[in-house]
Amino acid sequence: MNTNIKQDIHHVLKKYWGYDSFRPMQEDIVLSVLEKYDTLALLPTGGGKSICFQVPGLVMGGTTLVISPLISLMNDQVQNLKNKGISAVAISAAMNFKEIDVALNNAALGHVQFLYLSPERIQNEEFRQKLAYLPITLVAVDEAHCISQWGYDFRPSYLKVAEVRAYFTDVPIIALTASATKFVVEDIQVQLQFRNQKVFHQSFARKNLRYVVQQEEDKVTRLLKLVTNIGGSGVVYVRNRKKTEELARILQSKKISALAYHAGLKFDDRESIQEQWLNNKIQVICATNAFGMGIDKPDVRFVVHMDLPESLEAYFQEAGRGGRDGKVAYSTIFYTTADQLKLIDNFRFAFPELDYIKQTYQAVCNYFQVAISSGQGLSVDFDLDKICNSYNLLPVLVYNSIKFLEKENYLSFLDSGFEASKVLMLGNKEELYSFQIKFPKYEPVLKTLLRSYGGLFENYVFINEKDLAYRVKTNAVELTEQLKFLDKQGLLSYVPQSALPKLIFLQDRVNTKFLEFNPENYQKLKQRYLERINAVIDYTKEDKVCRQVQLLIYFNEFNYSDCGHCDVCISKRPKDYEKVRKKILDVVNAQPMSLEDLKEKMTSLNDETWIKAFNELVDDGKISEHESIFYVKTQ
Repeated sequence: MNTNIKQDIHHVLKKYWGYDSFRPMQEDIVLSVLEKYDTLALLPTGGGKSICFQVPGLVMGGTTLVISPLISLMNDQVQNLKNKGISAVAISAAMNFKEIDVALNNAALGHVQFLYLSPERIQNEEFRQKLAYLPITLVAVDEAHCISQWGYDFRPSYLKVAEVRAYFTDVPIIALTASATKFVVEDIQVQLQFRNQKVFHQSFARKNLRYVVQQEEDKVTRLLKLVTNIGGSGVVYVRNRKKTEELARILQSKKISALAYHAGLKFDDRESIQEQWLNNKIQVICATNAFGMGIDKPDVRFVVHMDLPESLEAYFQEAGRGGRDGKVAYSTIFYTTADQLKLIDNFRFAFPELDYIKQTYQAVCNYFQVAISSGQGLSVDFDLDKICNSYNLLPVLVYNSIKFLEKENYLSFLDSGFEASKVLMLGNKEELYSFQIKFPKYEPVLKTLLRSYGGLFENYVFINEKDLAYRVKTNAVELTEQLKFLDKQGLLSYVPQSALPKLIFLQDRVNTKFLEFNPENYQKLKQRYLERINAVIDYTKEDKVCRQVQLLIYFNEFNYSDCGHCDVCISKRPKDYEKVRKKILDVVNAQPMSLEDLKEKMTSLNDETWIKAFNELVDDGKISEHESIFYVKTQ
């Protein structure tokens, strides 16, 4: 590889991220992309995946096309890039045609360095043709496991990514994921039509993570002990929204600063809670799995699952949010026998009968008055309870029917509060001035908008109505009415945040008789879902094999040794192990010494036991070393 290229990537890394060096394997991945190899990168959660396509994208110039499945994740990455002075735009399934045209026009003019797309957008052939006019130099596929039917989060819309390659034949592609089994790794390369490929697989072993599984009837008491004993920042995952609120209240009552986080909260509230946690203003977030994607907080000391996760892939990603600073962190599952049975019950609801799915599709289309052979691209506010009451359907079955219809590319479902309100200025400066003369009432709003937010004439910009109302010295309700009026006058385009989830019709309505589901595929999905559930149950039951080893085997990684720190490994320790640890600490605390001197002090102990205990104390940061002299680190 050209020496200048290496200098270029290090210059970009330093300029935009402030780092002097790459993390393990990042540089090799970046160079592979720059050498025009189709590249698959398997990096554990927190392994720095985004840098692996953002750095080469900046070095190559032009526009990097990024396929990403979650709007919140796209918006986070776009905002992070903008904060670095890098131009980036996201086009999601929920955007209207005006928003899409503005984004694509800017990209066509070469004003966009990173264009993020939700996979649903590239299903539309007309949209794919528009992409052909963009100066695309690299295609990045984030969360690439979504392209595989073997994956735990399969999304059929990802299958259209390969068709984008037809428009950019010489453009390399990089696929990234934090969790993929052997079958998924192979399938990703097939589905993306990899040619001259390189695969980089960083070990999924996390030496600083302590995996613990405990059967516990009184989970809350155990959680309180864990939070008190470990201290520091943490995440507690629960199954549903109601539980997040209840658990946060319990923690607060015990003088532990905690807040609930779930998809039902307004965007601004979610942003505020996330910000408080990131800045250590609250200690614990009690969350559903809506929390975590794109969050990079290095000092998370514990991640607790109060309910069993639905797959080891999901668990591994969530657990991996702990200890990104390299220091010790704990990943704990509390479970009961009833929890294991509940997973099986959830499986029964997760796959409604095919006739029920068709009934749901017909009810949804009728409710929103979508005629047959029309509706593609329609985005509506989705009130689950109203639809269920109107057609006498069960909410849990309707929800899972829609999730299945999403997998079959008929609909796309977005939780409420997925993004903030946004504004684009349509009038030019002369028109704005004339309008303010004619309608002086709206002058404060317009002037405050222009002072508060940059880029309003080029792109849609996220706004905060409460913050804006405070600056204008009015209330949020009045401000919203004024923005709606300005939108009606054509002076700006205002897209308010929805309090309800969004449902997007990905294709025209089909007559229910011709609604096509592959029964064989349906049964395969059920079988794989059941296999993933059973893998979770087996993981909790297995108390003879190291927890980390179990996870590595699941991800087809066989070059392993016991972690020495999980609940299984601790149960295998000699009875005097804690006494040995204490003796080592006492000896080193009394007199810092070399390893040879310590060895002489330990002659009365079993070599394997004291060496293991000593290494653990070093790993845990209890003992440090300077110029070959070991000493007890003061906390």
